[in-house]
Amino acid sequence: MIRNHGRVMVLFYMAGFLGGILYTNLVSKDYVAALGIFNDYFLNQYIQTDIADGSYLWYLIKVRLTPLLCIMFLGATRVRKLTVVVFLIWTGFLCGMIFTSATLKMGVKGIVLCLAALLPQMIFYVIGYAILLIGVYYYPKIGWNFQKTIAVLLAICIGIALECYMNPVLVKMFLKTV
Repeated sequence: MIRNHGRVMVLFYMAGFLGGILYTNLVSKDYVAALGIFNDYFLNQYIQTDIADGSYLWYLIKVRLTPLLCIMFLGATRVRKLTVVVFLIWTGFLCGMIFTSATLKMGVKGIVLCLAALLPQMIFYVIGYAILLIGVYYYPKIGWNFQKTIAVLLAICIGIALECYMNPVLVKMFLKTV
């Protein structure tokens, strides 16, 4: 039963991903062409910039915990399944837009840049959010317990630490080789 619903959750994400691709290609192609984030100037500035770890860490904590807390609070209401579906579609849509924008601006190097920017922290974010989303979606069939709470928080905290301290180094190394 859970396995089939897991597939449905992946389908919601992929539907959002396809929507992001279509939106970027059909609706906002001119806007994507003007984006500065994948321009050579911006990427060179990124290489030369030192990231202040303390302020960046607090920024990441705020940005990464906000959707987590929203899902947790909305997951305790009657709209818990809708919350999971909207989160998956929206996340897929944004990923589709970013990957398509990177591909339009940089080609295959753009896809590799996006993957470099997502690793290694995304592994832990996916684990943490998967535990949370499955728990919210299947509640009350699957009960929530203290171990799941610790697992979600630990995965998200490891992801934040990796994003703050390891990811900028990896992205800069990749950009220097391109």
